[in-house]
Amino acid sequence: MFEWIKRIGAKARSFVLPEREERRARNTETIDLAPYTPEPKVFLGQLAYLELSQFEILTNELKFSPTTSNKAELSEAAARSFQKYRAIAKSLALQGFDPTDSMDPFTERIETFHSRTSGIDWYETVVKVYLVGGLLEDFYKRLAIGLPDGIREEVEKALRDGSFEKFAKACLIDAMAENPQLSSRLALWGRRLMGDVLLELRGAFDNRKLAGVTKGKKLSLEEERRVNLEAYSKLEPLISELIGAHSLRMDAIGLAA
Repeated sequence: MFEWIKRIGAKARSFVLPEREERRARNTETIDLAPYTPEPKVFLGQLAYLELSQFEILTNELKFSPTTSNKAELSEAAARSFQKYRAIAKSLALQGFDPTDSMDPFTERIETFHSRTSGIDWYETVVKVYLVGGLLEDFYKRLAIGLPDGIREEVEKALRDGSFEKFAKACLIDAMAENPQLSSRLALWGRRLMGDVLLELRGAFDNRKLAGVTKGKKLSLEEERRVNLEAYSKLEPLISELIGAHSLRMDAIGLAA
């Protein structure tokens, strides 16, 4: 798994992210995600809990904000994050699903992911949410292609707000200008996050479905391994794009990916 991540990471170093419209067309031709989009309850349940947990992380960091201005701006960004959660939860309810029941199957996996990617201070947490939140939202916007049109439009609308990204860029660039040593530390942290994010987004897929294997079919350990490798290979173009987007986000705040 980790050799695979290193290999596609090397491919993505020279990646140039095209405009949104061009990117969507190119990727749809390379890998059609529509057949692999989870059913609406599963898709929305995962996304809702990711947004809710991000809101929780941001509100927990308010008390550690280095300046009053940072605290005020972060509180506004956290409120916008909660609005994303509310929009996804509303979409679940409109489909006849209970939002809490829909999120419950994914809480342990997502909490484990957050525990592995917990920053040691306010700055690392802001970098994490900026990079990880942006990457996962990119991913879910791509994966939404297979949802019914009305639900997909609601997801895209909910994820359109970029308030936190603007806040994170401004405060991090200012902080690193005042403290050059912070830049080196945050660059290492940003690179380290990438592997954990790739493992998390893999959890949104069914490997057997990606590999075209019947869900209930019994497989040997070697056959299961081949199924997993085939699934990873099928996703490689998408992963390369997401790694490229991660690199651009790092570049935008002056960090080397």
